[in-house]
Amino acid sequence: MTTATHTLVDLSHAIEHGVVYYKGLPAPVICDYLSREDSRDLYEPGTEFQIGKVELVTNTGTYIDCPFHRYADGRDTASMPLERFV
Repeated sequence: MTTATHTLVDLSHAIEHGVVYYKGLPAPVICDYLSREDSRDLYEPGTEFQIGKVELVTNTGTYIDCPFHRYADGRDTASMPLERFV
């Protein structure tokens, strides 16, 4: 019996505020939705927290191109089997 050996390489990378990942598409916006300072005015004394906001186009940082990108009735990334990407 022969056993195949597969090597998976993690190609993930950090998405950074303001960096253009593809010419012509907007850069991601990463900011506070609610800062700790602003939250203090909304809640009981001693209660504070931060809520972040991330806004980006869906293919930021990836070249995964599912059928839905081109065809309205095509499958989107969530419906594609993981094995198609590794």
